Amino acid sequence: RQIQNTHTGLDLSVPEYQEIHGKMLSGHVEYHILVVTRLAAFKSAKHKPEDVVQFMVSKKYSEIEQLYQRLTARYPQVSLPLLPRKVLFVGESDISERRAMFNDIMKFISKDEGLTTSPELLEFLGTKSSSAVDFKGKNMPDDREKEDEENEALDFFKEEKTPDLISQLLSVENVKKGEEKEEGDEEEEEILDPLGIIRY
Repeated sequence: RQIQNTHTGLDLSVPEYQEIHGKMLSGHVEYHILVVTRLAAFKSAKHKPEDVVQFMVSKKYSEIEQLYQRLTARYPQVSLPLLPRKVLFVGESDISERRAMFNDIMKFISKDEGLTTSPELLEFLGTKSSSAVDFKGKNMPDDREKEDEENEALDFFKEEKTPDLISQLLSVENVKKGEEKEEGDEEEEEILDPLGIIRY
């Protein structure tokens, strides 16, 4: 598919929505955002630079509103199209009106070079760039961390520390109980024990 916004390399639109019904009367609406792009941030290592990728992300009103607020805070000079107003009970006509307004906002964003490369938008659309690096770079450390954790569990000295600490606390408590019997009147003043741990 051809990209319309050749200068930004990103087309965004909101062609449809879906009502997700929860229990009882609960539920929400998800707006499907169609992303067509040739930006490297959305591609995996297998893609060629000229490849165009297309995918869909589903977002709730609150998520789109959050993106909108983050973009307006960061780029006050950009006048984004109006965000649909919040209403308590949303009918079918409200939802389709919201979809049209979100569509205008997304089309506006995809025409602005500053907004299309903003970290807020990339995070909102769930870029592959960071996750692609994560998959390759993080697998090894994760395995090593697991090994370290297993070694820690087997480490004789480290294992011994826990019961030690517990027995110390218990002996402190026993000393305290002995003191409490002698000094019943002063109980309120003795909130801190010798280790500086508040007792309640």
